[in-house]
Amino acid sequence: MATHLGLSKILKVIRDPRLAVALLNAQLQLRGRARVPLSVRLRGKVHIAASGEVAFGEGITLSGSVVPIEFVSHRGGRILVGDHTFINYGSSISAHDLVSIGRHCHLGHYTFIIDNNQHDLRQHHVVPPSAPVIIEDHVWIGSHSIILPGVRVGQNAAIGAGSVVVEDVPPCSLAVGNPARVVRRLDSSPAKLRSIPRNTP
Repeated sequence: MATHLGLSKILKVIRDPRLAVALLNAQLQLRGRARVPLSVRLRGKVHIAASGEVAFGEGITLSGSVVPIEFVSHRGGRILVGDHTFINYGSSISAHDLVSIGRHCHLGHYTFIIDNNQHDLRQHHVVPPSAPVIIEDHVWIGSHSIILPGVRVGQNAAIGAGSVVVEDVPPCSLAVGNPARVVRRLDSSPAKLRSIPRNTP
Protein backbone atom coordinates (compact mmCIF):
# COMPACT_ATOMS: atom_id res chain seq x y z
CA MET A 1 0.00 0.00 0.00
CA ALA A 2 2.78 2.45 0.93
CA THR A 3 4.60 1.65 -2.32
CA HIS A 4 1.40 2.29 -4.29
CA LEU A 5 0.93 5.68 -2.60
CA GLY A 6 4.56 6.61 -3.31
CA LEU A 7 4.19 5.65 -6.98
CA SER A 8 0.97 7.64 -7.34
CA LYS A 9 2.72 10.76 -5.97
CA ILE A 10 5.60 10.32 -8.42
CA LEU A 11 3.17 9.96 -11.33
CA LYS A 12 1.32 13.08 -10.20
CA VAL A 13 4.55 15.10 -10.30
CA ILE A 14 5.48 13.72 -13.73
CA ARG A 15 2.05 14.59 -15.17
CA ASP A 16 2.02 18.14 -13.76
CA PRO A 17 5.11 20.20 -14.74
CA ARG A 18 3.95 23.16 -12.63
CA LEU A 19 3.87 20.97 -9.54
CA ALA A 20 7.35 19.68 -10.32
CA VAL A 21 8.64 23.25 -10.66
CA ALA A 22 7.02 24.28 -7.35
CA LEU A 23 8.57 21.31 -5.52
CA LEU A 24 12.01 21.98 -7.01
CA ASN A 25 11.73 25.71 -6.31
CA ALA A 26 11.07 25.01 -2.62
CA GLN A 27 14.19 22.87 -2.34
CA LEU A 28 16.37 25.40 -4.17
CA GLN A 29 15.24 28.42 -2.12
CA LEU A 30 14.68 26.84 1.30
CA ARG A 31 17.17 23.98 1.62
CA GLY A 32 19.94 24.87 4.04
CA ARG A 33 17.95 27.76 5.55
CA ALA A 34 14.95 25.82 6.87
CA ARG A 35 13.82 22.27 7.55
CA VAL A 36 11.87 21.49 4.40
CA PRO A 37 10.41 18.12 3.34
CA LEU A 38 10.38 17.19 -0.36
CA SER A 39 6.58 17.70 -0.46
CA VAL A 40 6.74 21.48 0.21
CA ARG A 41 5.65 23.59 -2.79
CA LEU A 42 6.83 27.12 -3.48
CA ARG A 43 5.52 29.35 -6.23
CA GLY A 44 7.47 32.58 -6.53
CA LYS A 45 9.90 33.70 -3.84
CA VAL A 46 10.49 33.71 -0.09
CA HIS A 47 12.93 35.66 2.05
CA ILE A 48 14.31 33.83 5.08
CA ALA A 49 16.44 35.41 7.80
CA ALA A 50 17.03 32.55 10.19
CA SER A 51 19.40 32.88 13.11
CA GLY A 52 16.91 30.57 14.82
CA GLU A 53 14.80 27.71 13.46
CA VAL A 54 12.30 27.58 10.59
CA ALA A 55 10.61 24.20 10.09
CA PHE A 56 7.94 23.22 7.58
CA GLY A 57 5.66 20.19 7.69
CA GLU A 58 4.57 17.95 4.83
CA GLY A 59 2.56 19.19 1.87
CA ILE A 60 2.82 22.92 2.63
CA THR A 61 2.11 25.39 -0.19
CA LEU A 62 3.82 28.79 -0.23
CA SER A 63 2.60 31.29 -2.81
CA GLY A 64 5.14 34.11 -3.12
CA SER A 65 4.21 34.80 -6.73
CA VAL A 66 3.20 38.48 -6.44
CA VAL A 67 5.21 39.54 -3.37
CA PRO A 68 7.69 37.27 -1.54
CA ILE A 69 6.75 35.66 1.77
CA GLU A 70 9.04 36.61 4.67
CA PHE A 71 10.18 34.40 7.55
CA VAL A 72 12.37 35.99 10.24
CA SER A 73 13.56 33.74 13.06
CA HIS A 74 15.80 35.62 15.50
CA ARG A 75 18.47 33.87 17.55
CA GLY A 76 16.70 31.32 19.75
CA GLY A 77 13.42 31.84 17.91
CA ARG A 78 11.34 29.14 16.21
CA ILE A 79 8.84 29.30 13.36
CA LEU A 80 6.94 26.03 12.95
CA VAL A 81 4.42 25.48 10.15
CA GLY A 82 2.20 22.38 10.22
CA ASP A 83 1.31 19.91 7.47
CA HIS A 84 -0.75 21.04 4.46
CA THR A 85 -0.91 24.70 5.47
CA PHE A 86 -1.17 27.37 2.78
CA ILE A 87 0.54 30.78 3.10
CA ASN A 88 -0.25 33.46 0.54
CA TYR A 89 1.96 36.18 -0.89
CA GLY A 90 3.19 39.18 1.07
CA SER A 91 2.85 37.45 4.43
CA SER A 92 5.46 38.14 7.12
CA ILE A 93 6.13 35.89 10.12
CA SER A 94 8.67 36.87 12.78
CA ALA A 95 9.72 34.96 15.91
CA HIS A 96 12.00 35.92 18.77
CA ASP A 97 10.61 33.00 20.79
CA LEU A 98 7.93 30.94 19.01
CA VAL A 99 5.36 31.25 16.24
CA SER A 100 3.58 27.93 15.74
CA ILE A 101 1.07 27.47 12.93
CA GLY A 102 -0.96 24.26 12.90
CA ARG A 103 -2.01 21.81 10.21
CA HIS A 104 -4.40 22.65 7.37
CA CYS A 105 -4.34 26.39 8.06
CA HIS A 106 -4.90 29.05 5.41
CA LEU A 107 -3.15 32.43 5.68
CA GLY A 108 -4.43 35.11 3.33
CA HIS A 109 -2.11 37.52 1.54
CA TYR A 110 -0.27 40.11 3.64
CA THR A 111 -0.88 38.28 6.91
CA PHE A 112 1.47 39.67 9.59
CA ILE A 113 2.40 37.55 12.64
CA ILE A 114 4.87 38.62 15.35
CA ASP A 115 5.68 37.32 18.83
CA ASN A 116 7.51 40.50 19.89
CA ASN A 117 6.60 44.19 19.58
CA GLN A 118 10.24 44.98 18.67
CA HIS A 119 10.63 47.93 21.08
CA ASP A 120 9.32 49.23 24.39
CA LEU A 121 6.69 51.99 24.29
CA ARG A 122 8.87 54.42 26.25
CA GLN A 123 12.41 53.07 25.74
CA HIS A 124 12.49 52.55 22.02
CA HIS A 125 15.94 50.95 22.04
CA VAL A 126 14.82 48.21 24.48
CA VAL A 127 13.40 44.96 23.08
CA PRO A 128 10.47 43.83 25.27
CA PRO A 129 9.84 40.22 26.35
CA SER A 130 8.46 37.91 23.68
CA ALA A 131 5.18 36.00 23.96
CA PRO A 132 4.54 32.90 21.81
CA VAL A 133 1.88 32.96 19.11
CA ILE A 134 0.01 29.67 18.72
CA ILE A 135 -2.31 29.09 15.79
CA GLU A 136 -4.03 25.73 16.10
CA ASP A 137 -5.17 23.39 13.30
CA HIS A 138 -7.69 24.31 10.56
CA VAL A 139 -7.53 28.07 11.17
CA TRP A 140 -8.39 30.53 8.39
CA ILE A 141 -6.85 34.01 8.52
CA GLY A 142 -8.15 36.69 6.16
CA SER A 143 -5.88 38.94 4.13
CA HIS A 144 -4.15 41.94 5.77
CA SER A 145 -4.71 40.52 9.26
CA ILE A 146 -2.24 41.14 12.09
CA ILE A 147 -1.65 38.60 14.87
CA LEU A 148 0.14 40.17 17.83
CA PRO A 149 2.32 38.63 20.58
CA GLY A 150 0.84 36.20 23.10
CA VAL A 151 -2.22 35.29 21.02
CA ARG A 152 -3.62 31.76 20.71
CA VAL A 153 -6.11 31.14 17.89
CA GLY A 154 -8.14 28.01 18.57
CA GLN A 155 -8.80 25.11 16.23
CA ASN A 156 -11.29 25.72 13.38
CA ALA A 157 -11.41 29.47 14.10
CA ALA A 158 -11.52 32.15 11.39
CA ILE A 159 -10.14 35.70 11.40
CA GLY A 160 -11.82 38.29 9.19
CA ALA A 161 -9.79 40.25 6.66
CA GLY A 162 -8.01 43.30 8.03
CA SER A 163 -8.41 42.25 11.67
CA VAL A 164 -5.89 43.05 14.42
CA VAL A 165 -5.84 40.15 16.88
CA VAL A 166 -4.65 41.22 20.33
CA GLU A 167 -6.20 38.48 22.50
CA ASP A 168 -7.01 34.78 22.27
CA VAL A 169 -9.67 33.58 19.83
CA PRO A 170 -11.62 30.50 21.05
CA PRO A 171 -11.96 27.40 18.87
CA CYS A 172 -14.75 27.41 16.26
CA SER A 173 -15.17 31.20 16.43
CA LEU A 174 -15.20 34.01 13.89
CA ALA A 175 -13.31 37.12 15.05
CA VAL A 176 -13.26 40.39 13.11
CA GLY A 177 -12.26 44.02 13.55
CA ASN A 178 -9.59 46.21 15.15
CA PRO A 179 -9.18 45.06 17.81
CA ALA A 180 -10.66 41.72 16.76
CA ARG A 181 -13.76 40.56 18.62
CA VAL A 182 -15.63 37.26 18.39
CA VAL A 183 -18.86 37.88 16.49
CA ARG A 184 -20.22 34.36 16.22
CA ARG A 185 -19.59 30.68 16.72
CA LEU A 186 -18.81 28.42 13.75
CA ASP A 187 -20.25 24.98 13.13
CA SER A 188 -17.41 22.53 13.75
CA SER A 189 -19.16 19.38 12.51
CA PRO A 190 -17.03 17.37 10.04
CA ALA A 191 -19.62 17.72 7.26
CA LYS A 192 -19.68 21.51 7.55
CA LEU A 193 -15.89 21.79 7.67
CA ARG A 194 -15.46 19.61 4.59
CA SER A 195 -17.92 21.80 2.66
CA ILE A 196 -15.76 24.94 3.01
CA PRO A 197 -14.05 25.62 -0.37
CA ARG A 198 -10.26 25.47 -0.35
CA ASN A 199 -7.87 27.49 -2.49
CA THR A 200 -4.97 25.21 -1.70
CA PRO A 201 -3.79 22.77 -4.39
